[in-house]
Amino acid sequence: MSTPDEAPQPQQPGPQPPQPGNVPPAGYQPPGGYQPPQSGSVPPGGYQGQQGYQPPPAYQQPGQPAYTAPAGPNPAPPAGLGYNAPPRNVFGLDFNNIAQRFRDTTGVPKTLTTSYWLWIAAAALGVIANFANIFIYRDYFGALAIGTGIFNFVFSIIMAAVYAFIAIRMKEGARWARLVLSILGGFAVFSLLFLLITFNLGLLSSAAAVAAAIMMWLPESQKHFV
Repeated sequence: MSTPDEAPQPQQPGPQPPQPGNVPPAGYQPPGGYQPPQSGSVPPGGYQGQQGYQPPPAYQQPGQPAYTAPAGPNPAPPAGLGYNAPPRNVFGLDFNNIAQRFRDTTGVPKTLTTSYWLWIAAAALGVIANFANIFIYRDYFGALAIGTGIFNFVFSIIMAAVYAFIAIRMKEGARWARLVLSILGGFAVFSLLFLLITFNLGLLSSAAAVAAAIMMWLPESQKHFV
């Protein structure tokens, strides 16, 4: 029941849009020109922002230098070499000026120059030792062992050429060459311990390789690889 104070309000003529939260009855048609509210703000078609607008720059604390990404390793050969060397990060197998690359140590630190010639000496001593082993094998094991000695001699010549080339690239500042020679120097340590027991002629070659590997990592030598 309703009281006199709760008299119903008169209805406005014409269709009314549905109130929020109310479900319109079946068959309801919204009045002409009525558009339901959109979810979110979408700029109308053809809208353009203010001319000259730029997004705000990234925050930077006052007094602090701007951040720059760290530079990668320098691929250029070391400055001061007496010839045009290949970049550090390439294999660099070029025979055009191989003789100069072999003998020229201009611009190379003294400790690294010593290391370079020790690697060359280790390669040469390995060839000499394997040549002498041909006759040692013959005297100890007979003529049948000569073939093994010859095979080792030929293999030592090939390895000496590889040693020499990698040493040249190390002298030219190639970081990969120093890494490879360091691994070979590690093998030479174990070889040296074995040869000390057997007193093989390859003892001098292994000793030179170990000394050369150590000298590559001395502070003066490391400046050549920066």
